[in-house]
Amino acid sequence: MLLTRDLHEQVFDHYLEEEFLVNQMERLQSSGGLDESVEIYWLSMSRIMELALLCAGNYADFGQIRDAADLIINPRHTEVHIDGIWEPVRVKRHERMTEQFTDYAPAGTNVGELLRDTTHLVYVKGPLIPELYDMLKGADILSESYLSSVYLRMQKISETMTFVMQGQMMDPNYPLSGVIPEEKEFVEANLCRYNRKKFDQIGMDIGALLKDENYCSSFLKEEVRYYRET
Repeated sequence: MLLTRDLHEQVFDHYLEEEFLVNQMERLQSSGGLDESVEIYWLSMSRIMELALLCAGNYADFGQIRDAADLIINPRHTEVHIDGIWEPVRVKRHERMTEQFTDYAPAGTNVGELLRDTTHLVYVKGPLIPELYDMLKGADILSESYLSSVYLRMQKISETMTFVMQGQMMDPNYPLSGVIPEEKEFVEANLCRYNRKKFDQIGMDIGALLKDENYCSSFLKEEVRYYRET
């Protein structure tokens, strides 16, 4: 099952990034854990969500807007299907498509027009955080209060990104610099400043469930908790 000792150690250092988070999600999905304990499986997936929110929130707070956007806005895997070419072409995330597809355009052809007239995009994998949220919500096992807290934190990340981008128009290092003392409290209120509290709480609930299968986690829906108690 997910979140063994090796992961617990890594979440406190610089390995907390998109590639690491996606790897943990895919490991859990292929672990067979859903067949063993539905509750532990989705609580474990919730821990990945907690780390993803923490990671994106930190990116936004430190002005790393592109990295934050990769977790919450930009698709992880996009393909371009070109008329007359069998194999789709995977889009490089942070490179202009007109640069990526120059070699596919005949001499003298406008690459932008070629893309417009003879191709279509297919989003193979969406951004990680919305994908996790859809999975958690679709599982129909987690409490509405927890799912609501996840959604609100997703919104906060987007709002912080917008706030920071506005500041970076004046100072590219904002909010690490360019903040006058009189505005520090205002700036702080517009940042995420997430922590690992829920990540740790869910972990303790998983530990309790492993010891006692009748344990009732507050992160589960009331109907699920009621069923476990009866």
